[in-house]
This record gives sequence, C-alpha cells and structure tokens, in this order.
Amino acid sequence: MKKWWAALAALALSATAAWADWQTVAEVSATEKTEARELAVNRTIRTVQLQCTEGSVIVMTLWVREGGAKTEIRVARQFAKGEKQDIDLSYARNVTGFRISDKGPGKYVIRAK
Repeated sequence: MKKWWAALAALALSATAAWADWQTVAEVSATEKTEARELAVNRTIRTVQLQCTEGSVIVMTLWVREGGAKTEIRVARQFAKGEKQDIDLSYARNVTGFRISDKGPGKYVIRAK
C-alpha cells in the first residue's frame, strides 16, 4: 500500500512541475468581430499554448516578434471550451511580443514556456 502512495505522490509532483513551467502571457476576451491584438512577452520561450476557457474562439494567425523580426504561424483553428494547442517554435527564441488575430465570442489564455 505504501508503494502505491509513493507512486501517486511522485506522479502528482511531476504533473505539478510540468504545469509550473508554463507562464501566462495573457487572458484574452475575443469578440464577435475579428480582431488583431498586440501582446508583450519579453522572455525566452520555445513553446506557446493556446487554451479556450469559455465559449468558442477562432484563432487565425499568431505572429511571433523578435525585436524587428517576425514569424507568421497560421493556426486557423476553432477552439471549444477546454481545448488547447501547443505550438512548438523549433528553438528557444527571445520573443518581444505576439500579434494574434482572433474571433469569438469566447475567452482564451495564452501561455509560454
């Protein structure tokens, strides 16, 4: 019985440690009108996570800004509440900001690690 508790505790700690790597960049409310918004990031990241927390959200494009350089990532996906997507940036980047175009109605959170 003690082995099961030890295994369960180890699993819980590893899950907590993995979640702790994510840092919230923004919590966004998308309207019924298509909008593009600028978000400051100012950190080194490799992965971006988009997760719908309320309603339904369509994310069309994510621009990753690194100073003057920018990279377009086409997401083109509709998210229902609870759905998420991890976007791998291929390598660690010094990201200064995101420009993201979306449409709701709904809310979503953007996380990075």
